[in-house]
Amino acid sequence: MNLSAWENAASSLLTSSVNKPSKNFYGIVVDVCPDSYGRYDVHVTTLFKKPFKQEDSDFYYQHRNKFENYLKEFLPPLGEKSYYVSQGASTVESYETTGKPYYEMRKKGTIEEQTLNILKKLNEGLISEASKKKVLIDKVGLSEENADYLDKTCGSLAVWMANKLIDYQLKVMKSWVGFDEKEITKEAAVERLNSRSSLTLPPGNLRNYYGQKVTEIMDWVRIGLNGNVSEYKSLSLTELLDESKRWHDSLGVSGGQINYEEKNPIILDFKDKDGEGFYWVDLQTNDSKEECERMGHCGRTGYGNNLYSLREIKKLPNDKYTINKSHLTASIGRDGTLYQLKGPKNSKPKEEFHSYILPLFYHQTDEDGYLIDGFGTEYASERDFKLTDLPDSVIKDLYTNRPELFGTRSLQRKLIELGVIDAPQIDYNITLNIKPDEVGTYVNGDWVLSRRKVKTTTPAGQTYERTVETWLFETILSGDAWELWDNHDVDWKLSLQYEVDNTNEEKIRHILRYLAQKDNEDFNEETFNNEDIEELIEEYDNDYEIRRAISNATSNAESDSYVNYLYKELKSELEEYGQVEKMNDEGVILHVNVEPYLNNLDEDWYDDYMERCNDDTECVFEEMIAQGDIDKPNFSTDDRWYPDIDGRNFNEMLSDYLSEAESHYTK
Repeated sequence: MNLSAWENAASSLLTSSVNKPSKNFYGIVVDVCPDSYGRYDVHVTTLFKKPFKQEDSDFYYQHRNKFENYLKEFLPPLGEKSYYVSQGASTVESYETTGKPYYEMRKKGTIEEQTLNILKKLNEGLISEASKKKVLIDKVGLSEENADYLDKTCGSLAVWMANKLIDYQLKVMKSWVGFDEKEITKEAAVERLNSRSSLTLPPGNLRNYYGQKVTEIMDWVRIGLNGNVSEYKSLSLTELLDESKRWHDSLGVSGGQINYEEKNPIILDFKDKDGEGFYWVDLQTNDSKEECERMGHCGRTGYGNNLYSLREIKKLPNDKYTINKSHLTASIGRDGTLYQLKGPKNSKPKEEFHSYILPLFYHQTDEDGYLIDGFGTEYASERDFKLTDLPDSVIKDLYTNRPELFGTRSLQRKLIELGVIDAPQIDYNITLNIKPDEVGTYVNGDWVLSRRKVKTTTPAGQTYERTVETWLFETILSGDAWELWDNHDVDWKLSLQYEVDNTNEEKIRHILRYLAQKDNEDFNEETFNNEDIEELIEEYDNDYEIRRAISNATSNAESDSYVNYLYKELKSELEEYGQVEKMNDEGVILHVNVEPYLNNLDEDWYDDYMERCNDDTECVFEEMIAQGDIDKPNFSTDDRWYPDIDGRNFNEMLSDYLSEAESHYTK
């Protein structure tokens, strides 16, 4: 079976395998394209009649795996060649106008083979230097800036390198989920290469994204292969980078530049008599593209700062070339503050470089001052070099010579640990005077009970309205939280039975006796005294004054119990911090030992808080509360709680209410 017949058979098989197609589904078409590595790209395109919607996209993704499984059983006729399955979706019109011509072109002769033919001519010297750049622009499609860059960097291999970059971009585009098949073309890949831009380089500058990769490959080709790339010409960009890395690693020069000419001023030179070794240079800028490419970081620091680079120059085995490589980048301010000192890709400097870092702290500038006078932070400070990374003996020696460098708390702590200085005495006991409206700062669960508008007059005589809020905790402290208890369904009979004392019961009988005798010639004292008091109330308390007195006393006593409950709960939460000396409508006096809270901080945060607060532990505690570094206690009430009435309080209030009831009936 030839490929064309196999494609048709595979297309029919996959189309017929769809049981419940979407209304927009048209069919499946299979294209088999040989690639430059002797493999088959079996590409499955799901065709839709019109531009597809979400339901079509869902249909496509539901069938992808099914299609691939069918093909795995159907692929053996392709023979011994290896193959891989790729998939995409397209409209019929888009496939006919764009996709199909593209696959036909690949079937007749791949893009890679066409480009290699051009390369062959280049290597044979049939294309001039001027026309080579023209090929990159007119044939390959690169922008003039990119063509010029590849021409200068890769020489006769510029078109070959361009092709590798295009292949790489196509591979990246194919990995994008949901990317429309019609957009995965050579032209689209070139357009993306030309449109790449950054904050530091103009649009279309390949050097920004691929400069380091291209340089590493070309260094390997020129030196490691002596310019002969024929054995590796079919490798992908990724495979070329792997080969290049192996070569660089074998020489210990990965990431370096060949025959680099140092133009930056050297401030510290450790090179030997043969010119090999390490040295520090002043890059004289706060934004170095070169250092960015060498080190794999942004190569920038803050305005007013300056970048310094620890570099190494090393001769290659053939003595014809040298390699120059950056190992560390330092950012130092005009005032001598060391903001950053990191290795490649913002890594922490390795111990092997400490001997080259230490001299920086002894280096003096032309103004007879030290290059470094202190420390700051800028980015990912945990990965910066720190003096505490040095051996203890070196730290002690540096402190003896430059004690002013050890002003930070972390360094002071290190000196205490080494027994060089004594630990300071810190009073961890603080007293907080908390205003009623500030209690919610220390305890979670405060909320607004009410809002009201009040008119306010400014000193200038202008009147405006402002909102006054009443908060729960402030209300609890004021003792006026009785309104929070909502119990309108008081059982006066229950209170009569269990809460009313003998004195008030006699008072109730006295009122009822008066009501029973009034206008009643048949009143019998003995019968009245033997009558149940509850029945007497229901019979004679016609105006509900006695029943209302019992209910009001009950409700108020329950409210008082609830207020006390809220007060105790709030106090209990505050006592999680320490001792509550006072808690009333004037506020809270709270004694706290902050040492346990400070011990929970890591050293950097501890130092930051103490420096910001100038060693004031009360300030540190309040800052930690504000920043959420202390878990505040949570105020809440138990839904199962029920008031425990204070009998004495209840009967005192009831006595007053009964006096009002008696006055009502006897007036």
